[in-house]
Amino acid sequence: MSKDYKKLVRLYMLFDILSDTERTGPILWHIERKRLEDVKDHICDLIIMLRIMKTELPFYLNYDKMIDYILCHDLPEAITGDITQFEGVSKEERDRVTKIAEDYLRDFFGDVIDFGTIFEEYHNRDNLEAKVVHMLDRVHSAIAFIKYQSERNVDMDDPRIIPVLRNHPFVVQKIAEGRDLADIFYEFHMQALNFTAQECRKYLISPSDAKEIVDVIREFAEEMYREKRYGTLLDVKKDLPVAAMKYRREFKPYDA
Repeated sequence: MSKDYKKLVRLYMLFDILSDTERTGPILWHIERKRLEDVKDHICDLIIMLRIMKTELPFYLNYDKMIDYILCHDLPEAITGDITQFEGVSKEERDRVTKIAEDYLRDFFGDVIDFGTIFEEYHNRDNLEAKVVHMLDRVHSAIAFIKYQSERNVDMDDPRIIPVLRNHPFVVQKIAEGRDLADIFYEFHMQALNFTAQECRKYLISPSDAKEIVDVIREFAEEMYREKRYGTLLDVKKDLPVAAMKYRREFKPYDA
């Protein structure tokens, strides 16, 4: 039995802070939605994506390791907040405060979760599992904006959008081509779905194995993008069993 449950509870509460830490991207783009995604949503979504794709991905992947990377890769943001490169915080400053946060987690909670190893392996993409989670992370950034665009919560001409975002050369070019924000995020992040020849050697996988992994992740994202284009992404509720939604309730919990 663990001798220090206080430490376990404090670590749990650090993870809980992530539910109050909104992802900065949608805020900077001024997505108009009642509730924006927080970092815990992001972590949960990545776990769901991985679980859904598990039957299609190679059997030899270490899923316990990937779950650790997903759970822990953004935990420093419970301390630093979600800092993006577009907020006037230099890379040096982002790296500095992130290292302080990671060192704190490693030093105070390393006997509960091996944060030192997890952070090092994930940042350096030391193994195939870290590489796969990196790709899933990029895809999730894209599909979040596909959802927001499908809900019609995006106004790319909102004057509150900071110029460094709105006037980014990639954004300007894509707008000129008639692309919307979901298109832009999709095209940008999908570029990360690849294995170099050097990475294949590093992870001891064949080019065909690498292609199989990329194809699974890409097909998931592409199907979501197709449904956005055809206007069917939000139709999921139409197929739900109505009988499961009708029942007697003595009172309405949200009544004033």
